Amino acid sequence: MTVLRIYLKRRILLRSALFLLALMTLALSITACAGNEKASTASAEPAAATGVIRISIDGMFTPKESYSVYSQLLDYIAEKTGHPTVLQQTGSYSEVNDLLAHGGTDVAILCSGGYIKAFDKLGLPPLVAPVANGQPLYYSYIVTRSGSGIRKFEQLRGHPFAFSDPISLTGTLYPESRVVGLGYQPSAFFSHIVVANSHDNSIKALKEGVVDGVAVDSYIYDYMKANEPASVSGLDIIEKSPPFGSPPLVTRPGMPKGLRNQLLSVLTGMDSDPQGKQILSKLRIERFIPVDKSLYDSVGGLEANLVKAHVIQ
Repeated sequence: MTVLRIYLKRRILLRSALFLLALMTLALSITACAGNEKASTASAEPAAATGVIRISIDGMFTPKESYSVYSQLLDYIAEKTGHPTVLQQTGSYSEVNDLLAHGGTDVAILCSGGYIKAFDKLGLPPLVAPVANGQPLYYSYIVTRSGSGIRKFEQLRGHPFAFSDPISLTGTLYPESRVVGLGYQPSAFFSHIVVANSHDNSIKALKEGVVDGVAVDSYIYDYMKANEPASVSGLDIIEKSPPFGSPPLVTRPGMPKGLRNQLLSVLTGMDSDPQGKQILSKLRIERFIPVDKSLYDSVGGLEANLVKAHVIQ
């Protein structure tokens, strides 16, 4: 089966040239907002050398949406640590892991599936994870259009489906595991698969009738429902996965202990600071808490089962 990649200008995916242009514009915009900082996302120097904290976010949102969602958090970190911050947005989850591996970023917010890959390669411990509804957990939502007649995952057989990133837990690995549990390979279960590269793009593909089902991150879906209700109107959640450890924030290998501890203090103290609490509320999370790798053991187990089933390598 052919995996289709959709490149619809200004709608589903950006062409590579337009993406690079948007990324450069994004970096300049964030730099301007941060005050007097002169660093750019192209800098390969770590924070200890430049004073700038480079923060990467995997492709859970498109670049435009990532700036909107995370800009206040980055400004807060800059204010509290005294280090200017620069947002780095990449085209895939794997690219964020590569930046971590080669010293190209200082801090990263990773999908839990991407984190397991980073841990396997780099041994990175998580710094913090967000808490929502009292626990550092989130879910994969299986979503269809209202009125489609598809009310159970099994009914998606023979229909087009959108995955987000290839190593996304909620957007790809979980629905793949459901298909395997039914005795199929994804390529034989769905009529075709669209790789949307972000969760909001998956939702757009569903709304526009490109696919009949998607799997999305519960944090992102709930955020969109609260802040942009029209973006998910006419859609139904037909299945909610078991809970998984929330997407962690990690720091690069070799980050000075003092800076890592400073980041830990700033992030875990946000909920007791009125300014920080307001930002958390906009992100629809309650607080950040320290966590360890054991929170993600179930993710590793799911991935191992997909390797055994020859779905992923």
